[in-house]
Amino acid sequence: MNIAKDYFKKHILAITISALGFLSAIVTLFINVDQTISIRWLISTIFISSVLLSVLIGIIIEFLKNNPDIKDINQLKLVDLNKSTDKGEVYLNKSSISFAYGDVVKVYYLDKDEIEQFIGIGIIEHVQKQQNICHIQFLFKNENNDKIKEVYFSLKINKDEMKLLMERE
Repeated sequence: MNIAKDYFKKHILAITISALGFLSAIVTLFINVDQTISIRWLISTIFISSVLLSVLIGIIIEFLKNNPDIKDINQLKLVDLNKSTDKGEVYLNKSSISFAYGDVVKVYYLDKDEIEQFIGIGIIEHVQKQQNICHIQFLFKNENNDKIKEVYFSLKINKDEMKLLMERE
């Protein structure tokens, strides 16, 4: 609702002027205003309808611009560089989200049926901002023997994964 209120505040004058201009052009081109039947109600109804339609279209456009794609949020890509240091395993961050020291991430991959398979939960121990490389020290990790092509991360950890971490301590 905040988007609609902001849009209405910013654009009401422009919408009103454009609707009046549109209406005056239509009236002078197609309607004979000298007739004895009053068409004021028709003109005012068209004016109010065009203002409301313009506001609704603008709100929908603003809403679509401000909503990120869910797929982009849910699939934040990492590339496993197959290196390990004393600060953790090294990954290349291919997402638009920047890591900070101490961030807790859930790492997973998608199997052939597009189902998340949990790899582990780790803490970002080191970040190289220029190359987007991060070192993840895993607190809990499942051992996987199969080669995983695409790895993803999430900053959201669900209740079951929190229980795994609590049991570990």
